[in-house]
Formats: sequence, structure tokens, C-alpha cells
Amino acid sequence: MSNNTPSNTANQSVNPVTQAASLAKIPISEKEDVRRIVSAIERIMDALDELLAEECALLREGKLQEATELVDVKNQLAIQYMLLQKTIVNNAAIVRDLSPQDAEELQRRHYLFQNSLRTNLAVVATAREVASELVQNVNKDVQKAGSTNTYGQTGTLPSAPVQKRGIAVDKAF
Repeated sequence: MSNNTPSNTANQSVNPVTQAASLAKIPISEKEDVRRIVSAIERIMDALDELLAEECALLREGKLQEATELVDVKNQLAIQYMLLQKTIVNNAAIVRDLSPQDAEELQRRHYLFQNSLRTNLAVVATAREVASELVQNVNKDVQKAGSTNTYGQTGTLPSAPVQKRGIAVDKAF
């Protein structure tokens, strides 16, 4: 059964999300089933925690491009996490009955993990705001450079300054 866990993907061509979905479909009927799913969730949470810390560090250093390169991996891990977590939630009573220690440990881990998520969301929001302000300021400067501030031959300012073009904003970040 260990071939179905999300952590055994190093030399396999099976998609980790598919592996998590397969594991999530296995009925929970004994303590080992609970242990297998909880272990998989813990490994995914560890990987997500490391990835979130790396993303925060990159954003704090202003390395936005490198941080955006982590998005696909983060999304894959988040999908795996949600699939397995949904299984635990849907079988909460069985999980508590079969393995109360695992249920308690998972609850404790979720609490700690939420702190990592809050920190990451705050850092991402700050980086997004800073990037947005930078783009807006650059755009203002470019537009200002395109406006005429001298008088024409008739002694008046030209009526319609030419707007500069070429600033694009990628809202994906």
C-alpha cells in the first residue's frame, strides 16, 4: 500500500494528486488506514510549510519572479492536502474512534500550519501591494513625461497631451 502515498513520487510517473486521490478513496476501517492518511497529510503539510517559508523569504528579498515559480508546486501540494483532509473530515468519528492520538496530533498540526498560512498570506498580500504601487508610480512618471508643459506658438498649452503606451500589469501575481 505504501506505493499510493504522496511521498513516494521520486521515481514514479504517477501524478501526486492522482496518488492522493487514490489514497483518499480507500475506506477507513482500521487504525493502519488512519495512520497512512495522517502520515501522508503530515508529509504534505511539512512540504507546504517549507515551500511557504521559501516563498516568504523570496518575497521579502524582492525576488518576485523566483517566488512565482513556486506557485505550481504549491498548488499541487494544496490539492493533495485538501483531498486527504476531506477524507479525514468525512470520517472524523471513525478516525477519532480508531486512532484518537492521530486525530489529536493532526488537530495540533493544523493549528500550527494555520499560523504558517497566515504569515504567508500576509507576506504575499504585502508583496502584491508593493508591486502594484511600483507599477502605478512608474506609469504616472511615464504619463507625466508624455505631457507637454510648454506653450505652443499661439501662447497656449496643447489641448490633448499624447498618452504613452506600453505599461502592462500582470495581475496573476
